[in-house]
Formats: sequence, structure tokens, C-alpha cells
Amino acid sequence: MALDIDKVYRFVQFVSNKESRGWVSPAEFNIAAELSQISVYSRLESYFLANKKIHNDMRPFLAMESMPNASPRAFPTSFRQLISARTATVRVPELTQAEFDDIEFSSFLAPTATYPKCVVRNDGIYIYPAAVTDSVIAEYISKLSTVPTWDYTIVSSRPVYASGTSVDFEFDDNLFFEIATNILMHVGINIKDEMVTQYGTAFNKAA
Repeated sequence: MALDIDKVYRFVQFVSNKESRGWVSPAEFNIAAELSQISVYSRLESYFLANKKIHNDMRPFLAMESMPNASPRAFPTSFRQLISARTATVRVPELTQAEFDDIEFSSFLAPTATYPKCVVRNDGIYIYPAAVTDSVIAEYISKLSTVPTWDYTIVSSRPVYASGTSVDFEFDDNLFFEIATNILMHVGINIKDEMVTQYGTAFNKAA
């Protein structure tokens, strides 16, 4: 379930009021929301790059697509990081360029049609040996594709939430507190973890 931007907006206003920091304007909130989404995405991407494991919070960005047979195999439009590649019959392990250089001419380790390998470069995915022309299915992490936006109309000189033109966060709602806390930090409100929990409890009771 996508994280509802209005819920985050109302929580940020709730905390700002409790902290006697005044009202956070929609424009200020939207800038902070975009920065927060990028920040959380970057943290999860760094975890993947370091561990080659998909954190549960990254699952909204998992994608799978069959790639064209031409070499290099062009990246899907939303491609960010390769997770795995395979033909219809075999997995195609990813190597770094340095790893490929080390085994390219090895009698025992060089890629073969039976046991191909791939290298990701800036212009696509290269399958080795080049004679392998089978279709390749790539599982990958997709890019952020939207900018979270709390949109509104003006009613009696006050902004009123417009759900039809607003854009929710791309993450699941289990990241509510991390994203909300990150937004608060960007608007100059730093609160400790225990206070986030207390405010969350009070906010849910008031909702």
C-alpha cells in the first residue's frame, strides 16, 4: 500500500504545532517530501549495493523485463540496478569488468554458451560469449518515477487537500515514520526517536 502523502502532511503539521514551530507551507512540505523520498531510496539502494540483497522496503521498486537480443541488451526505461539475469534455461551471473577481464581467456572459467556471464556497462548489459543470442530476462531495481506532491485548492483563504491531483510516496506505508521524520528535519524540526513514537501515538488518537 503506497504511503499516503496527506497522512504524512497532517503528521508534519501536527508535530510542527506541538513543537511551536508554526505552519509548514505546502510548497515547503513538497520540497522536503521529494528530498526525503530520494534520501530513503538512496539508503536502501546503498544497502543493496553493499549486500546484493533486497531489503523489504525496496520491493515496490522490483521489476522484471525481457531484454532485446541485440548486443548490448538495452536497459529498460526504468532500470536502476541489476538484481539478476537469466535465459530460459540458465542463470547469467553478473561480473564486474575487472572480474570479466580476469577470466575472459581462462580455459576453465571463461564464459560459454552453456554457462554465460554478463557485464553491466553504461550503455547496456553485455552477455558473454557474444554468440549467445537467447532472450534474457532481467530482474532489476527501478528508478524513482514520481515526485510526491501534496496538492490543494484554496478554500476560505486556506489550502485544502486535493486528492485527485496529489501524488503519494512510492514507498509502502511502513516507512511512514522515517519519511515523516526526514521531512521534519528538512523543515528545521529535529526530534528524538522517543518523541516520534509519542507524537505518532497522539496523532493516531487525534485522527
